[in-house]
Amino acid sequence: MAFKGVNILAFVAVALGAALGSYLIDTLSLRFILRAVGIKVGFFEFLKVKGASYLLNIINYNLALVLMAAVVKRRTERGWASSGSPFVMLNFIDLTVFGGLTVGAIIAGASPFEDVTTKIVGLIALGGFLAGPSLMAITRIKKGPAWLLKIVNHNLLEAFARISFGNMLLAILARSMLVLLYAVMNHLFLGLYGADVSIPNLLVYMPILSIVGFIPISISGLGSTQVLARRFYGPHVTTVTGESAQFGVIDAFSTTSILTIMLLRVVVGLICTPFVTKMLADSPKEQQ
Repeated sequence: MAFKGVNILAFVAVALGAALGSYLIDTLSLRFILRAVGIKVGFFEFLKVKGASYLLNIINYNLALVLMAAVVKRRTERGWASSGSPFVMLNFIDLTVFGGLTVGAIIAGASPFEDVTTKIVGLIALGGFLAGPSLMAITRIKKGPAWLLKIVNHNLLEAFARISFGNMLLAILARSMLVLLYAVMNHLFLGLYGADVSIPNLLVYMPILSIVGFIPISISGLGSTQVLARRFYGPHVTTVTGESAQFGVIDAFSTTSILTIMLLRVVVGLICTPFVTKMLADSPKEQQ
């Protein structure tokens, strides 16, 4: 079994560092986005909310966002659309990051696909990259048909209208730091398994794997992402020869790293959930 040759202490150290680092960066970037659209929330308070959301994140990423929207709704007495708007925007910001990385990789000639597939992926990535900024521009339309203005002024798009272009750029940068952290994490994990995948290559592969992970067809993307991970990372394994053996190493890497980070986040979620449950039960006045 590939895991037998892994340095356990190093593996645990990477997992703990990555789990803690991603927890802090994710919380800070989300809090920045909320404050940028006029929703003030304390750092330690939102740290608990983000921690509790990890339990729902095991099932699907967007369910975790619903929990955070519910907390915003409870604290501010906003409607569901207005409360959920910052988290809808978060998805588009992440799409901008993933799309930008993918488009950049294709322009640099680093696409892992054949020409036809590269063009298709490139168009999809370009659409993702432009989607968030386009919605920002659309929400600033002041004149037009009634049906268009009704869409533009819908509360679900409120965050796009409230955030400034400067803050949008800062939010994109903050979320990019999260992706960079994951790239470093995977670089270290893969190295422990004898796969030398550079961070620039990971910044090409990971956006594609992340998009697959968002699709609710398996638990935390386990299984769906492994198929592509084999193709991307397998050729970099140097400790064994033969495609099937390389795939076995990558399967071991992806399974153990995903499950370890997931278990660490479950622990965080179990610790934070009672605080968030109380937060949702208390009236807004009691929370102030």
